[in-house]
Amino acid sequence: MSMQTDEIPRRDWVAYLTAFSAIHQGWLVSLELLAPELGVQSEVLNAPLLGVSAELRDDGVVIVTVARSPREHITHFVPDVAHIWVERTEEGADAALCFQSVDGTKTILRFRAAVLPETVDGLARL
Repeated sequence: MSMQTDEIPRRDWVAYLTAFSAIHQGWLVSLELLAPELGVQSEVLNAPLLGVSAELRDDGVVIVTVARSPREHITHFVPDVAHIWVERTEEGADAALCFQSVDGTKTILRFRAAVLPETVDGLARL
């Protein structure tokens, strides 16, 4: 399957991630950290997405929140974000978000299934 990757301009991070979260809330996601000195580390595996947000201070911080259970949430902070990319399928379905920090570390939020939102029916809500 061929993918298309587009960078989200910094000025659009807050609005884009707000809209992204509204569309994909409850979708199952995995979160991986790719650090040059550590390799690949799995942070979250197939947990419902609660939301993704950005704070544009001096250093861009992205906050990813998922639910491990109805009462237990995991919040992952991505510091010093320099770039955000969205990866989409040929059909235009979001497949992943990639956040690259200034030090080269990448945090990848990947959907369990990349489908168009209008084709999803009956998502379970927490």
